[in-house]
Amino acid sequence: MKDHAARVLSFERIEIDVTRLVLSGVALALPVAIGAACGHLADGLTATMGALLISAAGHEGGWRARLTDLGASAAVGALTVWLAALIGPNTIAAGFWIVAMAFGAALVGGIGTLEGRIAANATVFTVIGAHLGTGPDSPGHILLFMVLGMLAGAALILGTHGVSRLVSPLWRRGLDGPPSPDWPFRRSVKKWRAKLRTMRGWQYPLRLGTAMAVAEVVSHFRPGAHTYWIALTVSLVVLRDETASPARAVERGLGTTIGVLIGGLLLGVLPTWGMVALIGAIGAVRPYLKVANYTAYAAVMTPLITMLNELGQDMSWAVLRERVLDTLLGCVIGLGVGYLPWRTVPQLWRKLQLRRAEAVPEAEYDHSARG
Repeated sequence: MKDHAARVLSFERIEIDVTRLVLSGVALALPVAIGAACGHLADGLTATMGALLISAAGHEGGWRARLTDLGASAAVGALTVWLAALIGPNTIAAGFWIVAMAFGAALVGGIGTLEGRIAANATVFTVIGAHLGTGPDSPGHILLFMVLGMLAGAALILGTHGVSRLVSPLWRRGLDGPPSPDWPFRRSVKKWRAKLRTMRGWQYPLRLGTAMAVAEVVSHFRPGAHTYWIALTVSLVVLRDETASPARAVERGLGTTIGVLIGGLLLGVLPTWGMVALIGAIGAVRPYLKVANYTAYAAVMTPLITMLNELGQDMSWAVLRERVLDTLLGCVIGLGVGYLPWRTVPQLWRKLQLRRAEAVPEAEYDHSARG
């Protein structure tokens, strides 16, 4: 318990790329600032969502690898947001679509690291896209500004790489490290198909799919305008890596809950331009926090998502309380459906099998003694 608490509070020391941090902040703050200055704040927020969607892509390898990563992330992200926005107004159909997308994305994400990251983004932004689809903007309008935000974010990411190549070759080699190998897609697919012949290959899709299904059922019967946050929290809490254990989900849940409170309080205090500055600051530190301290990363990402969804709207204590409760419900569903049954049931089954195996020799010995 003490070790876990120490891990939650400690920050891992990592090398900081100042250029990347600054441009990460600019990529998120610039669309909101332009939208606010032009009187189209909602469009700026949608564009920032697009920049956020591809913010983790295009940071490794050469130009070809970076362009492939950015292109795949943008194409999948834009398609999932657009489809979800189309279905969003029909809450029942949207619920089925979110569960199906979560299962399918988790299944395809098992191919490799790149596919896993894109699949995780697809699940998160399917939930967000369905929520955006319930607003006044058309799916085409949402898609347009999402794509504009993606293009701006991709330009800054590639620009960062270009600047680094113009600096001293010695410094650049120390920063980039050895060149990345080509993307072994066919080999990864072959291993993935072999894994699907075993139950282990299906475990994560089933874990995430069942947890998302429960979240959608609870959201359907729970009153409130922000119940999409239940499914959003589940998509962030149920992780592919089993070795992370429920402790990682607790860290995510703790950070998410703290972030909801911080984001809700800030929305009622800071003016619009203060929010723009805060969005830029969070965008700058989030790449560092994601590696240094996962709880802190979740704590800053949640107010970021909250501000992007609620900026320009009143955040009352009733709405804030509802958001915190929905977050806690998502954490409970993620742990209770997406983790614990999949860990406890196999352990109980193995213990039962072991007891049966130990009981057989005793029964045989007793039979031979009577004979």
